[in-house]
Amino acid sequence: MRGRLQNDPEEVWIFGFGSIIYKQGFDYQRRVDGYIRGWRRVWYQGSTDHRGTEKLPGRTVTVVPDSEGTVWGSAFLLTGDLKQQKKHLEDLEHREKQYDGREYLDVYTSDSHPEPALCNVLTFVATSKSVNWLGPASLESVAQQIATAIGPSGPNHEYLDLLAKALWKAKVKEPELYELHDRVQQILKALDEAPNDRNAEQELVQQDAATQ
Repeated sequence: MRGRLQNDPEEVWIFGFGSIIYKQGFDYQRRVDGYIRGWRRVWYQGSTDHRGTEKLPGRTVTVVPDSEGTVWGSAFLLTGDLKQQKKHLEDLEHREKQYDGREYLDVYTSDSHPEPALCNVLTFVATSKSVNWLGPASLESVAQQIATAIGPSGPNHEYLDLLAKALWKAKVKEPELYELHDRVQQILKALDEAPNDRNAEQELVQQDAATQ
């Protein structure tokens, strides 16, 4: 792929910087790995619907403005006609309901630089006005929270692990995220929880969610 992609205005592209990278949950006909400029990936968003609960929220990533920042992720072209694409968007709106912001951003690739490969790509972001906004905290505090939170979609540390692996595979340089991942793994090892206990706790969380 060289230069800018000629994306049709009627096509719907989604840019993911978190779980959408490794777990789309929707049909797509094309994927473009790349990055957005002027943003930074942070663990400021609380999760009470996927990777945590009201009593013990998890933490998931969002992006915040940073003039010097770049965020690697993946853009997906939704499949189907306009009706099908609308259904995919409705599903995404439900999945990302705790993310209160919608941005239309340009996506760059190494081949497209300095021009964007895709323009006006829909991106779900959380802002400080989000009901689950947690904001910044020390690495140790964030690591402890991620290591212990569990939600209907599974343990919070699994979210971090899958994201870290996706970034490693793409050879993305993001030392803060890798340092957080290492610290969470250390905490999990120190906790030395029996797998059956962890699975039982996760099952209870999922059962509670199913009855809500």
